[in-house]
Amino acid sequence: MIQLIRMLLILLVVETGYCGYLVAKRMSRPLPVLPNAENIDSLIMEEYRGLAHEAETGYAPEWIRLGQAFLGQGMYAYAENCFAEAARQDPESAVAQSSYAFCLERTGRMADSTREYEKLKDMKADTSVPFTSPKHYLYAIGRNYLRQEKPDEAEQAFLQNTDFQPADFQRAKLLLRSGRAEEALLIVERNLKESPNSLYFGFLKYLALEELGRDFEAKQAADQVERAMYVVPLNFNTEFIMPYSKRLGVSKAIEDYNQMLDRDDMDHLAKKLDEVFELMGDRRTPQVKATVMRMIEVEFQRKNPERMLLLLNKLNEFGIEEPDTIQFKGGVYILKGDLKTAEEYLLRVAEMSPTIEIHETLANIYNDRNDTEKRDYHQGKMALLAAMMSFRNDNLVVAEEAIQQSVDKNPNDPQAWFYFAEIKRLQKDRQAAREAYEKCLKLNPNHGRAIDELKLLTQ
Repeated sequence: MIQLIRMLLILLVVETGYCGYLVAKRMSRPLPVLPNAENIDSLIMEEYRGLAHEAETGYAPEWIRLGQAFLGQGMYAYAENCFAEAARQDPESAVAQSSYAFCLERTGRMADSTREYEKLKDMKADTSVPFTSPKHYLYAIGRNYLRQEKPDEAEQAFLQNTDFQPADFQRAKLLLRSGRAEEALLIVERNLKESPNSLYFGFLKYLALEELGRDFEAKQAADQVERAMYVVPLNFNTEFIMPYSKRLGVSKAIEDYNQMLDRDDMDHLAKKLDEVFELMGDRRTPQVKATVMRMIEVEFQRKNPERMLLLLNKLNEFGIEEPDTIQFKGGVYILKGDLKTAEEYLLRVAEMSPTIEIHETLANIYNDRNDTEKRDYHQGKMALLAAMMSFRNDNLVVAEEAIQQSVDKNPNDPQAWFYFAEIKRLQKDRQAAREAYEKCLKLNPNHGRAIDELKLLTQ
């Protein structure tokens, strides 16, 4: 009997100790910090609370998910706490570590951020998160040094990242600033072989050649910059954050809708967008315009001008009136058969933000009225925009054909004659270029670029 009592006492002590250990462990777990609910969209706040509960009872992956939810809404301080806890629980997590370093960077603690980024050198990269890869975190370290005004340290960081174009660009720029144009030019030329139409490297080439006093080559480089389109990405913050911004609230509903756009069922899409819009209520969030514009596009496809007008008026109530909304108002009146009112809206858009589509619609309206003068004007503008697009894509053959159509249709347009001259100059037809510059200046004597190019051509 005594033996049994002794065993029961031992079991009681063990159980009490274990329970105490569990309570102590539970009490020692950090609690997620949530922002003030008054400042947060109630829909998102509800989701934050759910994620916070999962983190409170979970481990590193749950803390990472909560941190990413904060990150997607730009709440770097709250996200930082989550990633710090995730990194503490799982020191091998490159996602937690890189995200923690990123938050420190975004809140201005560059030295601390660099120290945390450097810890990634011993971790395995995660392809789903850009900043875990060496090329990205080394680039981020270099940028941190730039913000701290430490050009030598920045240059060394970018040097470790050779063959990553953004790092090469930053290093070449530093070399130029420190009077080492020859070294910069070597980096620039190497990258232009890989990306011949690069705007950024093309511009650095122009600057380097100008600094070296190679004026004729500098002018050629400047001409090439005019026709450059490809932009080397220099900031990966948006790429990093964007996926997380679509996981919560209205953004998630919009993303779900986007996944359905391939379905050729406008009635179903209209119903889905109504659900999204109801979720938004009277919130004046950044997603309002994007959501309503998609609804308007769907209603345009459904040929429902009354619903389009209702939605456009809703945007106007929120103070949103931009070229694309004005263009849709023109579309409303086209569907209604009121081409006079449609014309007024489309002409406003043509002044504010001209596109080939706008000028084509106006040309068709004037063609139906047998107004050949206005029709030709807008057809000339269509051809000019097409020529400029081909010109900037470095396709001079197509650009030449389009610009000829433009000056034929609209011979009083100085901008058309300027691009006619530019194309002819680059094709080595100096006489035709000179005459076209002179026509441009006769129509617009203050066209600065035409004045400069004509002087250079004469010289």
